[in-house]
Amino acid sequence: MPLTAAAPRLLPPAASISKPKAATPLPRRDLMRLLGVVAPGTAALAAFAASGRLRGRTACVTGASRGIGKGIAVALGEAGAKVFVTGRKKAAVESTAELVTRAGGEGVALVCDHAVDEQVKGAFDQIRSDAGKLDVLVNNAFQDPAQKNPQSDQLLSKGAKFFELPLEVWDDVHRVGLRSHYVASYYAAPMLLNAASDSWRPLLCVTSAPAAVTYYYAAAYGVAKAASDRLVRDLQVELGPLGVDCVSVWPGVVYTEFVQSLYEKGDVERINRVTGGRDPNVVCESPLLTGRVIAKLAEAPELRKQVLSTGGLTSRVAVVAEVARDLKLRDGGVEGSLANQLYGPDREPAASIRSLGYLLPAFLPDKLPEGLRWVVEPGGPLASKDVRVPFELMAQDPRTEDPRQQELKDFAKVLTNTVSVPD
Repeated sequence: MPLTAAAPRLLPPAASISKPKAATPLPRRDLMRLLGVVAPGTAALAAFAASGRLRGRTACVTGASRGIGKGIAVALGEAGAKVFVTGRKKAAVESTAELVTRAGGEGVALVCDHAVDEQVKGAFDQIRSDAGKLDVLVNNAFQDPAQKNPQSDQLLSKGAKFFELPLEVWDDVHRVGLRSHYVASYYAAPMLLNAASDSWRPLLCVTSAPAAVTYYYAAAYGVAKAASDRLVRDLQVELGPLGVDCVSVWPGVVYTEFVQSLYEKGDVERINRVTGGRDPNVVCESPLLTGRVIAKLAEAPELRKQVLSTGGLTSRVAVVAEVARDLKLRDGGVEGSLANQLYGPDREPAASIRSLGYLLPAFLPDKLPEGLRWVVEPGGPLASKDVRVPFELMAQDPRTEDPRQQELKDFAKVLTNTVSVPD
C-alpha cells in the first residue's frame, strides 16, 4: 500500500499555514466509510450491482489487505472481474476477497509476503492453476517503515533527514514497494502475455505517487517511487510490442487506515502536512477511486494513451483525480450500494494535488485581503480543478532550503504562465 498521504513539495509545511486547524478524528460513520469498514447491521443493504464490464477477466491486486489495494480490489469487483488479492494476513485478505464478491465480482484470497520470492512464485502458480491467464496486474504491495518500526515512525514524524533514520528505511521501501513490483511482474508476465490478443491488451499497473518527481517525506521513498515509474516505462518498452500495456498510477491524498492512525495518535503536525492544513473531507479521495480508474483503463485499452499525463520523467503516468475527472468517474456510491457503505456518498473526485483547486486554497487565502479570499477558496474562480501545474515545475522546486523549514516564495508568480489547461 503506497503512502500516498504525504504533502507535495509545492505546498508550504504545516508551520507556515496560517492557524492550521488541529486534526480531530472524523465522525465514526464517516471514518468507517473512508476506511472501507461496513458497520454492523448494514449487511441487509443492497450490494452495488456490478457493471460487468470486466466479466470474464482475471485480475491480481498485491497488498490488498487494506487501504488503496483494498479499494482497487473492490472496484475491480464492481466491474465484474475475478480478483486475486494478496497480503500477509489471512483474515484480512479473506475479508477483502469477500468484499470483492459482494461488489459483484469473484474474490480469491492468497496469503503472500511479497518480501519472500518463493511465496510470490507460489501465489502466481496458484493463479495460473486456477485461471490460466491474467488480464490485469496491479502492483500495490508496500512496506511502510513508519508502520513497521516505532522508532522510524517517531523520527519521520519529526522530519528526520535520511542520515538520522535507520538504514532499514531504505530496505523496507525498496524490498516491498519496488523490488516486489519487479518480482510480481516477473511471475505474472507469462500469464499476461497468454491473455493478449488482437482484440485485447492486458494491463499492468504500479501504484506510485508524485514523490517520483518531488520531495515527500523521506529520500528513500522518493527514490523508490521514481524507480517504480521508470520500471513501468521500461516494462512498457519490453511488453508493449507484445500486447501488454504498463501504466503508473498516482493516487492523491487518500484517506486510509494510516491517515486515521495519525489522528488517533494526535500527530497534528504530520496530519496537517498530509492535508495542507485543510479539511480531509474536502481534499481526500477514497481508495475506491484509484480502483475505478484502473478498472476503466482495463476495460477500455483505447483510453490508456489518451489519459496519460504528458511530460514528467516517463510519460506513463495516470493521475487518479485527473483521469477520474476527465472520464467523469465518481467517488463513493449511491445510497444502498456497497460502495456507499464502504466509502461514503456519491461525489465528484477531490482536486488533483497539482491543480489550482488544491494548491490555491491551501496556500493563498491568508495572503490576500479578506474581501478577496473567496476567489482562491474552494469553488472560487481561480481555484480550478482543471488547471494543473506541470510535473516539470514540481520537479524543479524553486526552494533552496529544507522544504520542511522554508515557505515557497512567489508561488502565485511561479504559477503564472506555467500552468497547463487540458483541451
